[in-house]
Amino acid sequence: MNRPTIRNARGDERDPVAAVMTVVFSADPFMRWVYPKAEDYLQHFPGVVERFAGAAFDQDAVFVAPELSGASLWFPPGTVSDEEALGNYVVATVAPDRLAEMAVLLEQMQEYKVEGDAWYLPMIGVDGTHRGQGVGAELMQHVLKKTDRAGLPTHLESSNPANIPFYERLGFEAVGKIQTSEDAPVLTPMVRAPR
Repeated sequence: MNRPTIRNARGDERDPVAAVMTVVFSADPFMRWVYPKAEDYLQHFPGVVERFAGAAFDQDAVFVAPELSGASLWFPPGTVSDEEALGNYVVATVAPDRLAEMAVLLEQMQEYKVEGDAWYLPMIGVDGTHRGQGVGAELMQHVLKKTDRAGLPTHLESSNPANIPFYERLGFEAVGKIQTSEDAPVLTPMVRAPR
């Protein structure tokens, strides 16, 4: 099997990357809890990508596989989301009965952020037609090789329990559980020490 060549995304690929993430996360337990109606999800999720992970473009830290079959959006040390823009967007697009839980969830996510110099992975995804071909692993290794050389940890939240074994194979360890209520999906914060 040929290993896919990973490259930096171009600035004009913001929308195509958001489209890939929209397809990838369409069955994600957490994102579909946030936007349970398909119409709302399709309308609003690209805006979530931009406000939650778009800062990766500003850092030249969005990586794509051939034919945009997958993408990863990373935050190098010191990079942060525009929390005010994200908060305003959530208030404007999420059903009112979810807003209180969303505020608690965002607070809980902050509790698991790795302090100091670390890389954070807000989003990664591989289009379903390319899964099982090593694309996700190559997207991850592209950055993990850099963080290992620099001696820096990485962290993420897995929004889908099915993805946890994938991250564990790459050296990530679960460090907690984020859940706002019994009927809400679980986010699993994970950390990887450099190797």
